[in-house]
Amino acid sequence: NKFDGKNFAFWKMQITDYLYSKDLHLPLDDKKTDSIEKAEWEHLDRQALGVVRLTLARNVAFNVISANSTVEFMNALENMYEKPSATNKLDDAGYKVAFERGT
Repeated sequence: NKFDGKNFAFWKMQITDYLYSKDLHLPLDDKKTDSIEKAEWEHLDRQALGVVRLTLARNVAFNVISANSTVEFMNALENMYEKPSATNKLDDAGYKVAFERGT
């Protein structure tokens, strides 16, 4: 099934695992190493981006069509579809959240 805007966290987990299994994961974190030449990196990034795009429904893909790299593409999808948890919302607002056992 293609990602259609629902269950982003599940889709992200699946695509991340798939990219790792195919050795296409480095572009996810934009981690170009010194041992990779620029042309090789661009090819790797384009391969990963292509795989990610193939897993999206048309309506989702068109929302991020201008992204030019895997990390840019994934960041755009996260901004649109990732639902922040209550903890993340509090953290973003500047509150420190701590949980204790039994409370």
